[in-house]
Amino acid sequence: MIPAKSVFQRSVDQQIAINQARTPSQRFSALCELLDAARAMGPGGLEAEERRRRAAAARQLEREQWRVQCRRFLAAQRTGAQAGA
Repeated sequence: MIPAKSVFQRSVDQQIAINQARTPSQRFSALCELLDAARAMGPGGLEAEERRRRAAAARQLEREQWRVQCRRFLAAQRTGAQAGA
């Protein structure tokens, strides 16, 4: 016998159905409201701003390092292709 859906799963299914019935503009608006609510729940103050600033700087550095690695890889591929030709 298959157990009945949990309350959580029913809630998830209901939210998916509601979202699918929305227009793209309504979906975007709902997403903005959700992000605003999440932002409001986050910590405030100078320490929190500093943590967010440091986290953003770290993510930027990671992106730059990734780009450097990709450029090196592509340069090595081009050099290998030219040597093989």
